[in-house]
Amino acid sequence: MTQQHRPFLMGSETEFAVSGLRNGQLMDPEDVYPILADALKQRRAWVLDQRAHLGMYLQHGGRLYPDYGEHPEYATPECSTPREVALYDKAGEFLLGLAAQDAMAADANVRIRVLKNNLDPIDPDENTYGSHESYTCWSDADEVGKQILPHLATRVLYAGSGTLTGHEQSVGFELSQRARHLQCAEGEETTYDRAIYCSRIREGENGWFRAHLIGKDSQRAPFGIYLTYGVTGLLFEMINRGRVVGQGLTLADPVKTLHQVSHDPFASVQIALADNRKMTAIQVQACYLEECERAIQAGVLPDWAGEVIGHWRDTLTALERDPRRLADRLDPYCKLVLFERELARTGYDWSDLQKAVACLTRLRSGHGDRIVRAVLSENDSDLTDEERPLLPIAREAAMTDLPGQLDRLRFATRLQAIDLQYHELGGLYDRLHDAGLLKDVILTPADIEQASLVPPPGGRAAVRGDWIRRHRDPDWVGDWQFIWRPSTQECVDLRDPFNGEERVRTLQLPDKNKAWYVDVVSLLAKT
Repeated sequence: MTQQHRPFLMGSETEFAVSGLRNGQLMDPEDVYPILADALKQRRAWVLDQRAHLGMYLQHGGRLYPDYGEHPEYATPECSTPREVALYDKAGEFLLGLAAQDAMAADANVRIRVLKNNLDPIDPDENTYGSHESYTCWSDADEVGKQILPHLATRVLYAGSGTLTGHEQSVGFELSQRARHLQCAEGEETTYDRAIYCSRIREGENGWFRAHLIGKDSQRAPFGIYLTYGVTGLLFEMINRGRVVGQGLTLADPVKTLHQVSHDPFASVQIALADNRKMTAIQVQACYLEECERAIQAGVLPDWAGEVIGHWRDTLTALERDPRRLADRLDPYCKLVLFERELARTGYDWSDLQKAVACLTRLRSGHGDRIVRAVLSENDSDLTDEERPLLPIAREAAMTDLPGQLDRLRFATRLQAIDLQYHELGGLYDRLHDAGLLKDVILTPADIEQASLVPPPGGRAAVRGDWIRRHRDPDWVGDWQFIWRPSTQECVDLRDPFNGEERVRTLQLPDKNKAWYVDVVSLLAKT
């Protein structure tokens, strides 16, 4: 196989937030996931995930399981194009939304909310939900990091989902929810000291490894998912095929750059390069675009590259003219327009909103959300006897010399609720889409529903999904690398992610009472 035609796969892993009520009482999150899983099992063929309690691999090749904290995490099947990643990412939303609807239809006393966002609304600076990316890479991990760091620090122009912020360096709005939680340029950690370029290598073998990036926002608009994976995937493919990217774009401070770009929804901030030049994020992205345009003219990029480059170019052009032009296809600019309309309607400006959000963040951090709600409602009837004496302290902390401060805080709280509702499955984003205010651009709801039923073609994802669909037997269990039936010791070998050939064999375990998974892996390694 030549360097120019090495196989390439991409995929996403997304953490969802859930909440539930039973007879009006708040449910523990660990009680919500089993309800969703049971409902989904009635809709789709599945096999048990041997690595995760109540986890499952589904007939479309993807995986759903409860992550730390018992919230759902969904992984797409292995995909070969950015359109497929967007399609199967949205299929995860479709499946969880379907499960929630079915669960509530089956029990009228249960109400479930599922959200696809990245920030805890009560403590956004401390708690975050991840959306991780995977890309096949055939090059040196350290060299890749150097080449794509300027891209990763500036792609929040279209890779973010947008949020309100009280950060003093911002206008009151950030392009990325995840950016504030990235604190170093390169590193291996995924739960603290998070890096823009995560250097943790997964599944490295035979000259390739799976690059695992942790900085992308979860996005509701599929065009943002498509463009993020399309552009970043193209850069990995450029490197895979022997090209050098990001020449002359080394940043003076990647983390500072990321935060600057995220805090500038109008894409005008000048960022510092290591050679003392100044550029905007759009200009940095345009340099990468030009490198890809030269490569496609030389015929060294995949078939899907031309479409991605066209959308990338159009997006940068729209950003240069007015980011609001992208409100019909990218989450942050849709929110930006919504919030600007609310500001205009009430007479507040962005400075008022930024200060109010900052105040609310301090209050919730210091006093808790229940006491803050009592301050805003001017009603302490829901507080406990222990909480009530703290109310005057919180009320004093909320007040400033500005007239109408309480109304300003209430306004900010209402916009924060809109921000959160945008990410709820079946919520504001979906209502805007159904009203025709958000364009499909690259895929339709019918495409997404179909993707929830069948796997992407080619590679082990197709084998996994087709096997699960054909063998509806709860005796089977699965992993990314195999599907196994302990009773008959039949095993579907999925170790090669690029191989779409169905390879089934019978393994003779030395001792059925031992940890059979270790034995399966060991026996597969010998064959």
